[in-house]
Amino acid sequence: MSRTSEILDTLKKYLKAKDITYRQLADEMGLSETSIKRLFSKKTFSLKRLEEICRILDLDLFDLTVMARQKHREGENSLSIVQEQALAEDPKLMSVFYFLINGWSVETIVSEYEISADECDRLLLRLDQLALIELHPKNRVRLLVSKNVFWQKDGPLWRLYYHRILKDFMDHGFELPKDRLLFSPGVLSEASMKIILKQIDRLFKQYNELAEMDTALPLKGRYSAGLFIAFRPWVFSMLSELRKQKSSG
Repeated sequence: MSRTSEILDTLKKYLKAKDITYRQLADEMGLSETSIKRLFSKKTFSLKRLEEICRILDLDLFDLTVMARQKHREGENSLSIVQEQALAEDPKLMSVFYFLINGWSVETIVSEYEISADECDRLLLRLDQLALIELHPKNRVRLLVSKNVFWQKDGPLWRLYYHRILKDFMDHGFELPKDRLLFSPGVLSEASMKIILKQIDRLFKQYNELAEMDTALPLKGRYSAGLFIAFRPWVFSMLSELRKQKSSG
């Protein structure tokens, strides 16, 4: 795939992740929706047009090219048991790995956290040995896994961190403008449950796409965040206790 194609494909995914339609983009640019679709399908963007779109999206053209390059290098999105076990056994190793997949430089990690330069070098070598990163001279790092890496269900990391993360995340008032905590019980049909599950999957995918794209942006102006979603067939225990017991006779 050519560099131009990579950039335009990344731009389309960015528009989708930001929930911006071709019609909305066309209105901002003073063009017809058909013209926008033609530009993308024929890949006939001038540099001026590309810069105009980036301006509308509040996105630097350089950052867009970085996103395209990172997307091209995307690796596996799951870890092996061996990799998970090594991370679970060393909290600092896990922390450095977390910082790297979220776009932190080695220099920033050392300056912001209680990890010395020598210790960080050792941890980077260990991550390289585990095939999680590819370590280059001057501590340049290339990730060998996707930024949206998932833990194996009931694997070493899940068993170690699941309850701790859940408690840490939920032990909060959720009163700030950027916070959301919503709960709504209901009685749904099978068809409605399928619709809800599909929408949840779509939201989670969008969240991860945005998080991956934003790693190419400067660290200043980005915020560490968490998205927790839970949905299942459920009856409140208080109601279950009131249910009449059916006679066996």
